[in-house]
Amino acid sequence: MYAALIRRAAAVALPVLAGAALFVTPAHAQAAELHIVKHNLPAGTAERWVLTCHPDDGTHPDPFAACDRLRRIGGDLERIRFRPDVPCPRIFDPVRVEINGWFYGQHKHFDEHYPNPCFVEKIASPIVP
Repeated sequence: MYAALIRRAAAVALPVLAGAALFVTPAHAQAAELHIVKHNLPAGTAERWVLTCHPDDGTHPDPFAACDRLRRIGGDLERIRFRPDVPCPRIFDPVRVEINGWFYGQHKHFDEHYPNPCFVEKIASPIVP
């Protein structure tokens, strides 16, 4: 009696669940989704972008170049940290960069201060516009 009841329930439930699975997408359908914020500290302003890779898209102004650079460095955001050996003027106009999200299954959190926009451009571009 119970076996027949279980078979009937399975006969009804399995096709419904299988059909529902067709409409479910993974939480991270893209290979990468990063939220990038660049803060101009003296002005108190911030610019924000979303970058997705594979497909390369988002609100980022150049997602193709940014995703290419990320793939070249293997998503290692430590490679875009401030370095004092970069040839930039020694003008104090601080910029803070935050990057949060996912890159090919790895959670990413990056927070760095740069002395001025020149360092951001030479070190973190094109990931950070």
